[in-house]
Amino acid sequence: MAALEADRERFAAIGAQILAINPASVKAHDSYCSKKGFGFPLLSDPDKSVTREYGALMPGGTRVQRSVYVVGPDRKIIFGEKGMPADQLMLDAIANSE
Repeated sequence: MAALEADRERFAAIGAQILAINPASVKAHDSYCSKKGFGFPLLSDPDKSVTREYGALMPGGTRVQRSVYVVGPDRKIIFGEKGMPADQLMLDAIANSE
């Protein structure tokens, strides 16, 4: 997520908003974002409903597999990858969707 913060202005320059989501509490996220200096929202998904919907739960359904999705203005997924892909791949997906 540090790489996303480092490139946050590049995403903003093309009209993209970075959002992260995790099952931890809002309070924990606020503390974490403040500590790390993240300028983008870290959303709370305590019941893992969004995580489950995007197929980001590991087998057994208790742990989250880091996953990245880029959603276009039409609300369709234009990029998706497990792990932490290079920011340039996401920026390219956005540029190619226009």
